[in-house]
Amino acid sequence: MAVRLISAFIGIAVALAVLFLNTTFLYPLALAIVIGIILTELAQAVDATKFRLAYAGMLLYGASTPFLEFYGCWDYLPAAQFVCLLLIFVELIRNSQKFHVEQIAFMTMSAILVTKSLTFLIPIKNADEHGIIYVVLALCGAWIADSGAYFAGVTLGKHKLCPTISPKKTVEGFWGGVISNAVVFGAICFVYALIQRHNGNDLQVNYLAVCLLGAVCAVISVLGDLCASVVKRQKGIKDYGSIMPGHGGMMDRFDSVLFVVPAMYVFLTLFSIFK
Repeated sequence: MAVRLISAFIGIAVALAVLFLNTTFLYPLALAIVIGIILTELAQAVDATKFRLAYAGMLLYGASTPFLEFYGCWDYLPAAQFVCLLLIFVELIRNSQKFHVEQIAFMTMSAILVTKSLTFLIPIKNADEHGIIYVVLALCGAWIADSGAYFAGVTLGKHKLCPTISPKKTVEGFWGGVISNAVVFGAICFVYALIQRHNGNDLQVNYLAVCLLGAVCAVISVLGDLCASVVKRQKGIKDYGSIMPGHGGMMDRFDSVLFVVPAMYVFLTLFSIFK
């Protein structure tokens, strides 16, 4: 537990530093690094890093997209996608006896899902003057739900949620995550509104929308977690990596984020949480 907490504090400190420097190149750089590590872990899960052209295509697409999005070079995004897919299928021709269709499908799906999902943190940040708070909520939407579910499951858990996929998850933990998210989202927005008012901005918070957003993110985070667990079980691995002691790999920490961030983006296009 001590190693897990130390690792978490280091991760939080790095995340806060990146958020503080969100207007600099360090923001897309951090996203590119996280995407690259996750794609590497996923490629390793299906024993595909040895197919160097396909692996390079994944990384090229994953590393370039945050920078293209950050600097508004949207016209080049289709080219990055095309190069990624082209390299993967050239690899199929080079290694037709060893590179299987299942690996191609998984690598292509992973490259698109991971890259597009995490890159949504750029338009979310740029949505309006409250963008950085939206980013904080998006990340908390996954991680607070996970923590709330863990503690609720440990103290109250009796009924298994998906025993064949994740034996430790419980129905009580699930609802603990939903409630924790709703409460924390409300608290974050309350403190943010107080700071804004102190600075002379009469910011009003739609707490109903905020709590609903927190609950929705908690539900979707479970979906991301379970999907990642299915892959691990099918491939017979415990963790995707060991880059974060006590937590596993980067994918183990961002599996829920991959689903929550796009959901946050969609929610913010439909509803306003600040007035």
